[in-house]
Amino acid sequence: MAEENTEAVKYLIFTVREKRYAVPSNLIGEVAVLDKVFPLPLVPEYVRGIINRYSVPYALVDLGFFLMKTPSPASKILVLKEEVDKLAFLIDDVTDFADIPPEDILKIDPEETDRDVINGSFEWKKGLVFRLEVRELISRIAQDFPG
Repeated sequence: MAEENTEAVKYLIFTVREKRYAVPSNLIGEVAVLDKVFPLPLVPEYVRGIINRYSVPYALVDLGFFLMKTPSPASKILVLKEEVDKLAFLIDDVTDFADIPPEDILKIDPEETDRDVINGSFEWKKGLVFRLEVRELISRIAQDFPG
């Protein structure tokens, strides 16, 4: 039996409203406790406002509201690397890191979910984890901003 020549991708697994999600860890700048949020006018409902991380402003996106239309009571933030985008996501908690080979990711048809930002899933520690497509998520957020 020939072995596949694919390298595993390291994912950060986190929870939002009791569901598990994953993003490639190379996109993450930091995970921190939510501090002060500065509200912004005229933004989509899922944008809580701006947070300040080391004198850099990041838009704070409530993933619970974005994905499930239910505001999240979460108190932690997942901050993207500045080179990716100046966004932070409100999350419940980080649960794990996982090295997942690409062949272990089950593709999800966008029509099966209400959001095309979930593009795959995998089994991890007796549970399903949904993979978020961060670039698509950023694109969808940008479309929702005025101007």
